[in-house]
Amino acid sequence: MVVPHSISRERLSDFLIEPCEHLDFEIKNWLDIQNDNDAKVTFAKAALALANHGGGFVVFGLTEIDAKFVEASGRPSNLSAYSQDAINGIVQAYAEPAFHCEVHIIHDPSGTEYPIVVIPGGHRVPIRAKRSGPHGKTIEQNAIYVRKPGPKSEVPTTAQEWDSLLARCLSNRRDEMLEHIRTIMAGAVPQAEASSLPSRLDAWIAACKARWQALAGDLPPDAPPRCPRGYHWFAYEIDGVKRPTQSAKFTELLQRSVVRHTGWPPFWYPTRSELAPYPMDGSVECWLGGEEKGAFSDTAHSDFWRISPEGFAFLLRGYQEDGADLRHENGTIANRGTLFDVSFPIWRAAEVLLHAESLARNLFEGPATIELVAHYSGLTGRELTSLGGNLIVWPGQTARQGEITVRTRVEVSAIATNLPEIVQPLLAPLYTLFNFHELPMSAVTAQIARLRSG
Repeated sequence: MVVPHSISRERLSDFLIEPCEHLDFEIKNWLDIQNDNDAKVTFAKAALALANHGGGFVVFGLTEIDAKFVEASGRPSNLSAYSQDAINGIVQAYAEPAFHCEVHIIHDPSGTEYPIVVIPGGHRVPIRAKRSGPHGKTIEQNAIYVRKPGPKSEVPTTAQEWDSLLARCLSNRRDEMLEHIRTIMAGAVPQAEASSLPSRLDAWIAACKARWQALAGDLPPDAPPRCPRGYHWFAYEIDGVKRPTQSAKFTELLQRSVVRHTGWPPFWYPTRSELAPYPMDGSVECWLGGEEKGAFSDTAHSDFWRISPEGFAFLLRGYQEDGADLRHENGTIANRGTLFDVSFPIWRAAEVLLHAESLARNLFEGPATIELVAHYSGLTGRELTSLGGNLIVWPGQTARQGEITVRTRVEVSAIATNLPEIVQPLLAPLYTLFNFHELPMSAVTAQIARLRSG
């Protein structure tokens, strides 16, 4: 079984009606995973074995008496020790590659609460132990554990046990490859399952927008860095298992994460002292449109961005079309704020997704997902055009709606392979505003190929 994330609480509660152990369901008593290293290793061994089994569940707080599972003695005063961060901290310490678990506090039929950990499956390689347990007990470094009848978690010792493990990993690889091919042929975006929790990303966006408005509010009302004719912003959240990262090393990580396919990449990290990013509210912030010496005075380059060590990012930028005097395709000079280039949004969205992939690779371990939100404002009266002349755009395709927000959620592993298939459905609603303009997949594929070619 490949256990899905965001599994329904109703299904989890079913496990507590008449709990019993089996190959994909492990029962533990009230292990002190907060203070007892032996308890941490006991859980880690079960988690590694379940991951190699194809996924499963671990419930804490039960013990077997007279062939029946009942509540174990020693219930803690609260269940905060079984937090998702604590569980994933143990997994990260002992699993290679690491994987992300979900933790749910579930009521049994009598209303008593128990923590249930959801262990994901679907791994493309066997999960091994990164390190040994205390005094070399319970877990051995580099050992691989599987589930065996009993049930119990042990090292595979027979050819059949090894064959089952390797066959499962190869099957996961085959399924992933076929899904990529299927997605490309169908032209569909590989969507990740949306979380049922309140959106932390929306709160992050609101805080970043308020911060930009406070900074830009110090400038004259018509100052180009305030983007008076409109702007667009991108925000994303990476959901996965974080690597241990020292605060002092975070800025180096951000510099390594910049993806340079164009001369002005998103989340550009300037090193000049007057423009260099700075710490702000636990994040790293950069404002290129202020009044400091060396700041940019045009709309197209007055970026504002923020990145949090928790995997949140936000970038606001004015339209490149508003940064200089441009000409219509017939040669006449266009007023600023009246044109909207057909290819720029494709390039910008692709660049941001590639940056998210790069940051996820540097900041997180194992599989992760990206939730991306993009917003475009100041669209009313803009006419769709092709400034480079490499895409056909019929004249008169003008937007009457002022703004739009689009959103997607994808697996990080799908970005490199399926970038056009992600970008096209993400941006299609934006282009529809311009007199029902259709964004063909062939155009997106061609533009992203040009982007990647430099």
